Amino acid sequence: MLNTVSRALPAVILDILVVFVAFALGLLLRFDGSVPGDSWEWYAPASAIYGALFVGAAWSLGIYRTAWRYGGIPDVLNLVKVTAIPTLFGFVALLFITPRHIPLSVVLIAGMLVFLGAATLKMSPRLALWMPMRGVPAASQRLLIVGAGATGQLVAREFGSNPQWRFRPVAFLDDDPKKQRQTVHGLPVVGTIRDLPAVVGRLGVDVVALALPSADPSVLREAVAVCQAIGVAVRMVPGLDTVVSGEARASDLREVTVADLLGRDQVQIDYTLCIESIKGKRVLVTGAAGSIGSELARQLARLEPASLHMVDTNESGLHEVYSSLIENADCEIRVWIASITDQAKMARVFAVARPQVLFHAAAYKHVHLMEEHPDEAFAVNIVGALNVFELAHRNGLDEAVFVSTDKAVNPVGIMGATKRIGELIVRALGAESATKFCAVRFGNVLGSRGSVVSTFTRQIDEGGPVSVTDPEMARYFLSVEEAVSLVIQAAAFAEQGNVYILDMGEEVGIDELARRMIRLKGYEPDRQIEIVYTGSRPGERLHEVLVGDSELLSDTDHPKVFRIRSEQPLLFNALAEEIREIERRDGESLAALARGIHRLAAWGSDSAASVQRS
Repeated sequence: MLNTVSRALPAVILDILVVFVAFALGLLLRFDGSVPGDSWEWYAPASAIYGALFVGAAWSLGIYRTAWRYGGIPDVLNLVKVTAIPTLFGFVALLFITPRHIPLSVVLIAGMLVFLGAATLKMSPRLALWMPMRGVPAASQRLLIVGAGATGQLVAREFGSNPQWRFRPVAFLDDDPKKQRQTVHGLPVVGTIRDLPAVVGRLGVDVVALALPSADPSVLREAVAVCQAIGVAVRMVPGLDTVVSGEARASDLREVTVADLLGRDQVQIDYTLCIESIKGKRVLVTGAAGSIGSELARQLARLEPASLHMVDTNESGLHEVYSSLIENADCEIRVWIASITDQAKMARVFAVARPQVLFHAAAYKHVHLMEEHPDEAFAVNIVGALNVFELAHRNGLDEAVFVSTDKAVNPVGIMGATKRIGELIVRALGAESATKFCAVRFGNVLGSRGSVVSTFTRQIDEGGPVSVTDPEMARYFLSVEEAVSLVIQAAAFAEQGNVYILDMGEEVGIDELARRMIRLKGYEPDRQIEIVYTGSRPGERLHEVLVGDSELLSDTDHPKVFRIRSEQPLLFNALAEEIREIERRDGESLAALARGIHRLAAWGSDSAASVQRS
């Protein structure tokens, strides 16, 4: 309390001085400079009473706790309330005083002057920030803000208040006709996005900041393309939601990414529901060193689990994830170097960790490699999944979540077939187990290790050529953060034995993706960076399918997550025995094994009795 009073004391003294000066000016104005002696005698007591009431009201309404350097209209309105309280009190009190040596008009004049004086003093740090050219470094870059909405205004205010950041906003562009020729935060709106080349040249712009969080992706791509064509640097502004949440500042301009050009909407997650499903529980993540598994571990650690157990064979990857989490972890974090194909080792992991929730992300994922190595795909993606899910069932876990893929739908390749079999295991166990089993299906993850985006980035950095399998090839993409957050969201409201699919947005042509990425790096496709077509590889198809022929799609409580139901009956023991039987045929040819995998993947299309063993 003492520290608060000492910090506020200078402001209190200034306010009292403002009151005394305001009353003196009020008297001089009221009496045209010839103030009667009786009025001067009442001047000091009236000013003191008014000043005490003003300070009391200001203290009660938090005026002395306001950071006026960042003050705005709500703070000024709060000051109006503070001034009104002693003004109204003085006016009413004088109505009952005779003779009245302080006229009523003086109280009103003084009140207005008090407000003007106090507001000027308190807002002076903020006003000083907006003085033209105030302290702008000579090397400041001239910044053109595209988008005069709330996000763009935040950028203008941040950089206008902090010239030491070496960006000087000079103008806005906005497609809203109502904003044309207006001034926003002291900056003119000088045209629309179509005027970008002319405005950049006329104003000598060094950097263009795109403050377009809700714009159509085509608008964003057009703006980026224009900036690249005229040779001006272009940066993205964080969305208003990330600024409000504290994840970023409006001034945190960043490079344009492939995810920006793909234009997926920001996903809204029900974090309350997610926390309720994880908080205080022991959680186990397999494949925790991979792209999906590591992001799962990071996001789950923020949901207050009792403990987080991470399983993988990749020692270096596990150590990296562990190191990134342990410093700020509020829960026990333990690493297990183990293969999910080792049933005995995994049984020991379950016995010690005693997990309540399982996220199974361990898998081989590269389509063409699994065509060449079906034995490894079978061992990890099928037997490993069976091992883990049987242990989840036997140990009575609350929930087990399987990370699947859109390639599991009507699979044409080994990798997709193995993931399809994982979904079948989940469905079959879901019909028999007390543990809640579910699977979450999604497409390609942007930036994951070995993904097409990573490959294109490397090829462009090396000067090309960029290799595209087929000009008609198309895929669905999500960021790893979005995919994982939706997996956790789906798990939070999942029902027994269901498969869920994430909203994948629009399909993106791989050829078009390559061309966007080349332009993003400042090159011209085909002219500066060559694109070569290598032909589809085994196990690939031109377009992915999200829902199978015998599957039914329905909504869930989340607009980005959908439920997939299949009416085909499944018997877990029969399915598991079929898998173990193939496992026991050690030495079987790879071709025969591949046929067995595809036959198992078709299990859910017919009754279990129709499956014939080879």
